[in-house]
Amino acid sequence: MLQSSSMQLDVAVRLIESAKHSLMKYRQSGFVDAQSTAKELCKALNIEPELKEKRLRSTKRHFACEAADEPISDALEKLEVTFFSSVVDSALASLQERFEIFTQVKDRFGVLLDFSQVQGMSKETLQKHCTEVEKTLTAVEKGGSDIDGQERAQEIINLPQLPPLTTALEMLSFLHDNHLQELYPNLWIALRIAVTLPVTVASAERSFLE
Repeated sequence: MLQSSSMQLDVAVRLIESAKHSLMKYRQSGFVDAQSTAKELCKALNIEPELKEKRLRSTKRHFACEAADEPISDALEKLEVTFFSSVVDSALASLQERFEIFTQVKDRFGVLLDFSQVQGMSKETLQKHCTEVEKTLTAVEKGGSDIDGQERAQEIINLPQLPPLTTALEMLSFLHDNHLQELYPNLWIALRIAVTLPVTVASAERSFLE
């Protein structure tokens, strides 16, 4: 879903956060639920729902002061600790890393992703947000940006009255359908970058996996 061409950054952040909470909840009760499902499946297949326990082997220690790790003798407990919890924790760590990256980008693009923030915002605050986006999009090697933060702030102020929950993609479509690209050049460029950020991340992930 996150690799969909229509995915928006603010929606992606909410989805990742929701997935995190679901995984954290699953880590607490998921193993018990998985046991119940496995037992029902075993019953349907006429298989004995039992884990075979291996005999514990003692390991010779070189020094008497060395403390031996407490072995896990229960097969179910071992499965939970070494497999279930390990897999869930790995997934949580991956989601957390992605959540932090997406959140940082979302915070930088701010009002571009949620135009409801503009209502009631002072001109000075809006200019500050727009300047932050300009800095984010400034190429260090070229020493310049494709957008002007101050001009973009004025373009947003000059926008016609739109529904308060207008998304970045809807705003971009509005400018395109009404041929307003030349009237709002800075907003047009910034919006195109903002709405394609999730696709850019997804493309990078696919390239890495290949």
